[in-house]
Amino acid sequence: MSTTEAVQASQEESAEEALLARIQAGELIEDMDELTPRYKAILERTLEIAAQSEVTVLTWAYTAFDVAPDIGAKVAICGTIQDEVGHAHQQGMLYERFGVNMQKLAFEADPNTYWSLPIMEFPIRNYAEFVVAQAFLDRAGRFTTWDLELHCSFAPYRRTLKKVNFEEAFHFRHGALWTKYYFEQNDETKKLVQDAVNWIFPWGYHWYGRPDHLKGHPDQLTYKVRHWTNDTMRAKWLKSATDFADRTGLDVPARYDEEKDDYVIDGMPYPMTFDAEKMDWEWEETTWDRAIGNFKKGGPMRPACYERLQREEWGDKLW
Repeated sequence: MSTTEAVQASQEESAEEALLARIQAGELIEDMDELTPRYKAILERTLEIAAQSEVTVLTWAYTAFDVAPDIGAKVAICGTIQDEVGHAHQQGMLYERFGVNMQKLAFEADPNTYWSLPIMEFPIRNYAEFVVAQAFLDRAGRFTTWDLELHCSFAPYRRTLKKVNFEEAFHFRHGALWTKYYFEQNDETKKLVQDAVNWIFPWGYHWYGRPDHLKGHPDQLTYKVRHWTNDTMRAKWLKSATDFADRTGLDVPARYDEEKDDYVIDGMPYPMTFDAEKMDWEWEETTWDRAIGNFKKGGPMRPACYERLQREEWGDKLW
């Protein structure tokens, strides 16, 4: 390393330390010119995943139209899609401040590289499954985005998430209301709901990825882009989801443990992975390497659903 390079590296490190000290002191960062390379890279990675994952919700929710029982259900699905596209737009506009072209990212990227949870790549089999997913998975997603709104050190990201979180709360409350309705309507719909819960609940618990000791992006916490760890969010979701299930009468593989004074999973291996062909979980413990590897392969609609999106053919059956 030359003297010039050494001086430049020292200056960059000093700038990182100064910015980190401001963040650790609780200061919010407003100006893009204040972003150091390391801090910028953390924000870019967070936004890339967030913006793309919001887009993938519409290709999943669209499949519920074929099984919607009435016009009210179709309107609810359409409203969800509109909200999620809005979430992608809000976070995409913020991401473009970093020099990214969201049009190219959405419509020209290799569809095999789309970031999504595999559950978004399985077709919805009945409307009960749609509302159960709202009740449990929108609840999971909101803890992720709520953390950003409450705690992110980049002030523009906090403001971006206000609209997102308001609508995510509406989604999981809508899902909870209709999950309860169908669970109590008759024996047939009760079974549909419970079957949907058996499929959806493990996705909520696995939503936050690896446990803290295996987390791959600790700088998110160091730079206070996030405040809640994976395990913290998972615990918050488990309490909320289990309380909802208990109030509704749903059978879930979790319970409140009085001795631990905490909510724990009960009868569900962790981690476990899914069988894409059977559209079911294996219900036996596996390694994280295998679980993550299978998650990356995705569900049966990958990559066709994203290819349709890029050709703007995803909504031809909406009505």
